Amino acid sequence: MNHLDKPIKNVAIIYPYFALYRLPVLQELMNSSAIRYTMISAADSGNDIKKINPDIASINVEDGGLRWKFIKNKWIYKEAILWQSGLLRFLRKEKFDDVIFLANAYYLSTWFAVFYLKLTGKKVYMWTHGVITTKKDWKWRLRKVFYGLSDGLMLYGHKAKAVMVKNGFPERKLHVIYNSTGSVNDLIATNEISIESRNNTKQQLFKYSDLPIVIFVGRLTYVKKLDQILQAAHILHQEDFKINVLYVGDGQARKDLESLAQSLNISEYCHFYGACFKKEELEELFKISSLCISPGEVGLTAMSALGNGTPVLSHDDFNYQMPEYEAIEPGINGMLFKRNSIADIASKTKQWLIENKETSEELMRNNCTKIIREKYNAEYQAELINAILLNDK
Repeated sequence: MNHLDKPIKNVAIIYPYFALYRLPVLQELMNSSAIRYTMISAADSGNDIKKINPDIASINVEDGGLRWKFIKNKWIYKEAILWQSGLLRFLRKEKFDDVIFLANAYYLSTWFAVFYLKLTGKKVYMWTHGVITTKKDWKWRLRKVFYGLSDGLMLYGHKAKAVMVKNGFPERKLHVIYNSTGSVNDLIATNEISIESRNNTKQQLFKYSDLPIVIFVGRLTYVKKLDQILQAAHILHQEDFKINVLYVGDGQARKDLESLAQSLNISEYCHFYGACFKKEELEELFKISSLCISPGEVGLTAMSALGNGTPVLSHDDFNYQMPEYEAIEPGINGMLFKRNSIADIASKTKQWLIENKETSEELMRNNCTKIIREKYNAEYQAELINAILLNDK
């Protein structure tokens, strides 16, 4: 892309650290010819979240690098409260027109930085989930004050926007930018996997390889309520509607899940694959699966499944969901069940498998990938962010 010598705006994006999944959209933003973006964060995360390698800051933007400056994080009280040392000094030194913050009201340095920027006439934006619950407590009120300091909020989804408008936030300040983990080409699986290869994989994983497979991909943690998948499968087996369950991932809940499968007498219908980091391997696992089930917050699991042409089943309670659940279009690329209702998980799983038994693979794939192509990709997300900054005079 042709880079202008003098871009229209000079913009900073400030985070404590940058998770690896942000890399594609950040690279897209760096390629903007109208806006010169600079990332500001610590070089390390201090946790086990996969982060962008800071060495990429030494690579030219034209070659896929990032314009990235580093400061120090000082965490207080079990890493709940943050002070970013050197942030104010850097903002005084550099002449940014706009600044985008990861919006967290417990980042003390962000409050000071926002007040400083407002006094100097700079515009402040916040990248955030927004108010994602209708329950009003002191945390809700703190966020309302904090968000109110911004000139605009960049939100992951429309539900948050609707809740915030209903509760007095100016609609003109609320911008939905969705979320992404890659470009369209990254997210949409294109590898051709033969029927023979799929059948071989099914036979390797399951004793009864002709049965439908439901899949979960992600860390096996208790908060994701993965036991509900087994409980639902048990109900279906009692109804003589047998399915196979495939867990792809590892984590603290694995042993308990294996024990539960055994106690429910469905172990021979379950396979614990372990962690999978190879894209082609994961594509095949999605390819042999009829439905991805996420009983807790679905998050980016929905993006991964839909990009691979696999429909998604998750719960319907916005107060306990991640914004990505909005990508699920009931009856088209998945379904929603009543939160914490194992009976409804079983019912919706059975309904989906029966109703879509004759649906062609091509049609299902198109139904699933359509939302990824249109909204949940790095190119579109960067386009929306650029438009917000350029149009908000």
